[in-house]
Amino acid sequence: MRNTNAIFMKQMRSLIKSPGMIVQGVVYIVMILVMTFLMGPERECPTPEYAYPCIEAFHCEYCMENNPLLSLPQLSVTGMFTVMFIGLAMVGSASALVQEDKTSHNLRFMRMAGMKPRQYLLGTATALFIMSLPILLLYAMVGRHFGFITLEFMIITATGALVSIMLGITTGLSKAPIIATPLSMLLGMGPMFSSFNERLATYLHFTYTQQVNLAIYNLEYGLELRTFKIIGANLVVILILFLWTHRKGSLRW
Repeated sequence: MRNTNAIFMKQMRSLIKSPGMIVQGVVYIVMILVMTFLMGPERECPTPEYAYPCIEAFHCEYCMENNPLLSLPQLSVTGMFTVMFIGLAMVGSASALVQEDKTSHNLRFMRMAGMKPRQYLLGTATALFIMSLPILLLYAMVGRHFGFITLEFMIITATGALVSIMLGITTGLSKAPIIATPLSMLLGMGPMFSSFNERLATYLHFTYTQQVNLAIYNLEYGLELRTFKIIGANLVVILILFLWTHRKGSLRW
């Protein structure tokens, strides 16, 4: 427990000293405000030429009734950037934090001090998770999710953030940490592109970021147990991968 607390405090100091994750989160919030302002309020679509996938800040009755692509996951400005923060920024930030410990040889000293990989995983994940919560709350406020919906928003996004943190730490500790970059791009940006491609939407349906994306768009209807089952399955796969690579000696510990 002492080792876990020491790692937690050390990582909190590192995140404050190098606030890359926080900066990315704030940048995405600014983008939400800018795009919402530029796209304007909800309006009527007078002609069929506007029948394209509607998004929350620009949708109309004609689109909702006549667009054949509406069977695909729909875009929400807030949801789009929230998922990008969870999938793109958090995976990359978690992996980068581990990489910093590796390059500065902190991991080697921790191992010599008798710290176990699970202690490092728990301490690092807790620090990242706590730092992400205020940012996710800002997304809820910017997206005008108030009352009970705020709680639902925080539950689903925090769950997704936890999976991203675990994935980032696992890839960061592996012998091929560079895979965190393409993985984060796929998880962070894939849900946005799936709104325009049925095949991609099918492939990404069982990823946790796509489930977060769908849940945010349908918050008014409540959270579904199936969503958490899929996200939980993602987390289990990542934990199994962490344990398997550790036992095979593929973790740079």
